[in-house]
Amino acid sequence: MKSNKKLVSYLLILLISLTAQIPLTTLRFVIPIFAHNAGASIFIIGLLGTVYGSIYFVLASIFGRYSEKIGIKRMASLGMILYLVISLIYTQFRTPYEYLLGKSLEAVSMAMVWPAVEGLSSKLGNKNKESALLMYTFGWSIGASIAPYIASFLLIYNDLYPLFFSSIISLLSFIFIIISKPGEEGEIIEGFEGFSIAFNIVFPMLIYGFDSSIFYSFYSVYGTIYNFGKYSTGLIGTFYGIFQTIAFIISWLISRRIKSGKLIVIGTIMSLFVFLVYLYHTVLISIVSFSILGFGMGLVYYSALINIFRTFHKDVTSKTGIFESSIGVGYVIGPLVAGIPTRLGYILPWLVLVMFSFLLLIIEIVGHFKGKLM
Repeated sequence: MKSNKKLVSYLLILLISLTAQIPLTTLRFVIPIFAHNAGASIFIIGLLGTVYGSIYFVLASIFGRYSEKIGIKRMASLGMILYLVISLIYTQFRTPYEYLLGKSLEAVSMAMVWPAVEGLSSKLGNKNKESALLMYTFGWSIGASIAPYIASFLLIYNDLYPLFFSSIISLLSFIFIIISKPGEEGEIIEGFEGFSIAFNIVFPMLIYGFDSSIFYSFYSVYGTIYNFGKYSTGLIGTFYGIFQTIAFIISWLISRRIKSGKLIVIGTIMSLFVFLVYLYHTVLISIVSFSILGFGMGLVYYSALINIFRTFHKDVTSKTGIFESSIGVGYVIGPLVAGIPTRLGYILPWLVLVMFSFLLLIIEIVGHFKGKLM
């Protein structure tokens, strides 16, 4: 009986994260395209990510802290209903600046959802935090993998179809959150020795937020500018998500044998391969480079979050709030800096990504040798 309950809990973790991520990635893919078609410059397209990140950065830690008080299920479910409404509101937008408003509302919704969903996943997983995290990361990474390709397919028929699709999946996520039952976990000892908020949460998730926000802000338009076609451009996002998923599975297999600090450093090194996109503007090179980037970011994400799951229990959502806010900082500065208009145009974002990754890599290496990275 206990085994069946455990399987149901793991299935719900997977379904909640999957259905929360699909609408998010769908809108990440289509909104830059819609804004570009509405006349937005590269700076405005970068600003879409910055506006999202600025609000997300401020609210994620706040909602994470208060979700324990009002209930993590209530916080997450309200966020998904709000996202359903936002997806439908996008159907009425016609100017670039309206899309900035839309991204602001998205940020409010997702700041409610993700810290609470991460906390819910930890509690649904009982004491087996590694398996809970695998289900959580596997679910949303699958969603991130398939959403761009589904969105690109729907765009062939009608621009509004991805928005309707996003609203329907948001409703499913709401239902899965409502029916979940965390249950009793028993006493779990929290261990803070050797844990550094800066090196174990802030810096790793800053690089994750910076790199992934640049990728999602610009790759769909980058593919359009270089005539990759909608299918090929969507395939780039799919490969990014697939290799991120593979990284989650590998991290789960080796995380008890290899220190997470090493995995974070390795993952950051992999982001440097995006430099190839600056040299070669082809579909194949883009798929290879961004697949490596996705794998590297998967290592960074899993390693940082498993440290939180293993270390904290009673105060987990306040730490997942910091985790998500750190991603939000990357969302703020990444698209803003990468979207500065220059003669380099849509090549500039990938150069900025590589340079910032290298800077954070040096910081992470220093933290690793000083014993600050677990």
